[in-house]
Amino acid sequence: MTKRPNSPNFTAPPPKRSRKPAGFRVARRPPTNSQTPSANSSLFVTVSQPDERRVTLEANSRVISSASIQSQPPSISPEAEQCNDSTCNSGAEIGPPPEQEPVKPKRKRKTKNTDHLTEWLKFRHTFLDELLRHDGLGDFLGHTKCSDCQKAPGVIKCKDCSSGQLLKCPECVVASHAMFPLHRVERWNGEFFDKDTLQNLGLCYQVGHPEGPCPCPLAGPKNFVVFNITGSHTITIKYCNCGEQPLSSWTQLLRKRWFPATLLRPQTVFTFNCLETFHEITLQGKTSLYDYYHMLLRRSDNANIYTSINRYSEIHCVFRMWRNLMAFKRAGRGHEPGGIQATSKGELTVECPACPHPGRNLPDGWEQAGLLSYLYILYLAIDGNFKLKGKERNINDVELMPGLGAYVTETDYKSHIANHVDQPEVNTCESRHDALVRAATRSTPGYAVSGVVVVICSRHCLVRRNGAGDLQLGEKYCNVDFIVLAALVGVMLLRIVITYDIACQWSKNFRKRMEEFPPQMQIPETTKVGVAIPGWHINGHGESCRENFNLSYMEGAARTVGEDVETIWSGTNPLAPSIREMGPAARHDTLNDHWNGWNFRKVVRFRISLLKRFNEAIEMSAKQSEIFSQLSATFSSETVNKWEALVANWNADSKAPNPYQEPKSQTTLQDVRLRLAREEASQAALGNLPRHNTSQLTFLIIGFELEDSQYLLHHEVAEKNSLKTSKMLADLQEKRTALLRRIQNWREVQLVYIPQVASLLSQTESPTKTGTNTAPPSENLPETIPLFMPSSLPHHIRTLPMLRDICQLERHLREHFTDDALADIRRQRRVIQGLWQFKKLNASGMGNKPNTRLITLYKRFDNKTKQFSQRYRTALQALRILNPDGSWSTRLKDLKDIDIRGPGKDLDDTCSSNSRYEPSWIWLVPRPTSESNNPEGGMREEEFNDHMRVEWAKARARVMRWKEELLLMQEEMRRVLEYHKWKAAWWRTQGALRTHNDASIRSGVLGYAHKQAVISLRLAAQCASYWLPRLKSKNITPSWAAEYADCDNLCPHIGQHDTGTEGDIDLDSDEEEEHSEMRDEEDFSDIDNNE
Repeated sequence: MTKRPNSPNFTAPPPKRSRKPAGFRVARRPPTNSQTPSANSSLFVTVSQPDERRVTLEANSRVISSASIQSQPPSISPEAEQCNDSTCNSGAEIGPPPEQEPVKPKRKRKTKNTDHLTEWLKFRHTFLDELLRHDGLGDFLGHTKCSDCQKAPGVIKCKDCSSGQLLKCPECVVASHAMFPLHRVERWNGEFFDKDTLQNLGLCYQVGHPEGPCPCPLAGPKNFVVFNITGSHTITIKYCNCGEQPLSSWTQLLRKRWFPATLLRPQTVFTFNCLETFHEITLQGKTSLYDYYHMLLRRSDNANIYTSINRYSEIHCVFRMWRNLMAFKRAGRGHEPGGIQATSKGELTVECPACPHPGRNLPDGWEQAGLLSYLYILYLAIDGNFKLKGKERNINDVELMPGLGAYVTETDYKSHIANHVDQPEVNTCESRHDALVRAATRSTPGYAVSGVVVVICSRHCLVRRNGAGDLQLGEKYCNVDFIVLAALVGVMLLRIVITYDIACQWSKNFRKRMEEFPPQMQIPETTKVGVAIPGWHINGHGESCRENFNLSYMEGAARTVGEDVETIWSGTNPLAPSIREMGPAARHDTLNDHWNGWNFRKVVRFRISLLKRFNEAIEMSAKQSEIFSQLSATFSSETVNKWEALVANWNADSKAPNPYQEPKSQTTLQDVRLRLAREEASQAALGNLPRHNTSQLTFLIIGFELEDSQYLLHHEVAEKNSLKTSKMLADLQEKRTALLRRIQNWREVQLVYIPQVASLLSQTESPTKTGTNTAPPSENLPETIPLFMPSSLPHHIRTLPMLRDICQLERHLREHFTDDALADIRRQRRVIQGLWQFKKLNASGMGNKPNTRLITLYKRFDNKTKQFSQRYRTALQALRILNPDGSWSTRLKDLKDIDIRGPGKDLDDTCSSNSRYEPSWIWLVPRPTSESNNPEGGMREEEFNDHMRVEWAKARARVMRWKEELLLMQEEMRRVLEYHKWKAAWWRTQGALRTHNDASIRSGVLGYAHKQAVISLRLAAQCASYWLPRLKSKNITPSWAAEYADCDNLCPHIGQHDTGTEGDIDLDSDEEEEHSEMRDEEDFSDIDNNE
């Protein structure tokens, strides 16, 4: 497995060293007689595995050379790899296995933690002894002199120096720490090492003077406090007062990488390292500043023995300044002549390189792409989150970046909402989605903010600039309209597709509502805006929404799902307990920062995520094409052409007949009953009266109802078997008696139409007629008494001529019974799916009452589903007896429990992919047609085709979406590379824009611009090195292939530190990639050092 490091380095490249060829490790071979390993040995064999699909990397390089792309990997002679385990026998090596022993390539697996822990347990006490050794004199036991001067007693040691175990005298410690005032020292008091400080030892630290002591020092404040990652430090400092105009104290501190808490005679500073560390920790772990601050205090004085200090308000203010400055710095505002004040709205947000940006990453003539115009669609997704609330605390806060990041400009936003607070919102959707139902009521007393709405690019999950805003009272249209239009300011594309879980309602009159906004916020008339419902949420909508707002049916939508917006909350929901206590401005700053961190990690991982999606598109487009071809071959060419025209017309005009619309049911059991009742009436008019007042049709219908009653009673007894109170037993007995009375009444009619049943009944006489008080045996309980329907009679009785008509009648009824039962199952599954979705979205965590109510409803519908399933199975069993080779056998199947699922993927199914989902056959079975048109109960070809038209259209849509995805993934790869190239050129231009009188500042401005330009180029080269081999393996040569054929020449520093550490990304590990995608809120604060 070829592994690549996560970040290159800007330092000059060291001489290239040879590197062992990559190979696979095969775990522990059985030892031979001549070589028996010890019990603690860990043996591995390195086996060369040439693979045409892999690309061999050039020695010690993380990028792909042109030779490695164009030629086969060279043969690699296997060599033994020395064991890295400390317990392994020294020098033990094993050669390659014999050629006749095939070795299957396996993924490299890490040793289990339990193995490490088990081995460590043997040495646990030794480890403890070594830790205790550091609390004594150690190697200096018996030595009393200073290790430097060898004169004075050595009683001081430094905990932070690399030579920290050396004991020195106070004078030597002060001399050696003249440039390290924040090191922690301890003094040996004769019994133990006690805490001491460099200030107590007499160290006075000089700031502001670059070299040597200052001739005119200015004493700093007493008890100057510095916060570093090692804790808080009280030191003595002195400022430089040289020259006619000495630098201000806070400027001198900043040049020492210390951030002052105040501008006027600062007494507290925080090191850049301290602020950077918290920035990384909070972006990754969502740690609060309160916890981090108290961690620093614990590091200094965990037992709270010494005088405590309180600088929490200072660090809170300083970190907000630091975070704000980092945002401006990374956006290049320090390079603009206009400076911070000239920053445009949303400019501080990290942009998505894979989205279309005219003038940056789109080819010339993209407006005339014709059939390929879908490659240049901007896909957006909207979602609300009601966990990110904000309390009404009346804090007079200061907006440090109003409207410059992901959040919209607060003043304009609130003004718009105030003018549209009474805007009507009519809901006509069948889903009753929570965003609509509670749009005007979702608020919490004591909270000024009820939630957040964000707009992201739905294909790549990056928050858009000015794409976030607070909610005051539910997810109202006026809020969403403003945020969406603010996120689209400046977008000059021909088509935009917006996904929203209530798009079916929100999209109504959207253009009309947009007219009330300023011209600069309105979407141009030349831009076509399409709306859709995300792939998962659409299952909770009605049939009309599923057919007209489905991304799977939208031409050019590729495999856009629209649900990625839900994953972004994993990076912000952990912040909810913290940000709800913040003031509004601090809250905005925090969320802006975390969304920027999320965006940047997404950009960094494009090399993996886009490659993974490309691989899936390659596989699924071929698979779905084959399935679609096989399906189309079962229909005539005329039928397929007709359907093709139907789909094309609907794509061109949404008002045309929808090819995905399910045909209405033509015949039901009630239709059959009506027809048969009319036939009986006509026979009676001719004098052919039935043998009983109850007709054969009514007799059979009542028999079916008795079957249902038996199942329900049997199911109830099974559920309450352990509950046997007197009341329950009495209720049960009454139900049994009522059912038995119905069966006995029905028997009278049965003996008229099927007199042969009398001989069968004598064998199953009910014990209730004997007058005994003993409990009846289980086979004679009313819920288990055989009814002897015509289909359940013995063969020699059922085939009698006198029973032919009633058997034929049952066959007709049973066939339609199966169709009605399937329809009922499908209806129940839709209700259950909606209930479960509503619970997960709206009732989770709201207490026992709403959850219990929903679970009770779920059980009711689930029991009904089981009843219909039993009805179907009973009817199918009867059909197999009465007409085993009938037309029903081509469309009806055995109903297994696993088949009772859908519509769509189950909500709890986290394993299967939506794009790979295969529906249960119960959703694909054709509906029955009128018996008057086909007395045999079959389906005419036209009617069958009408039912299969929907499945054919869906299969075609899957093929088209996967083919579009395949082309779109290649376009997005190209766009990412082009955007990074544009960004690199932009940074180089920025370096020369601003002039400054201070040469040192000019040097920093130019250096930072060049560094960021190289980072952009390296990101592009790294992406190309991941994508190009896979593209070429599929005979795809992209237009940018030649440009990135030799990435070493493009970015000569890339790949100089390919150490193969465990932190490197393994492309073969899909599980790690998916977990990393879900935890993508990694360190954004270190973007400046990401080389």
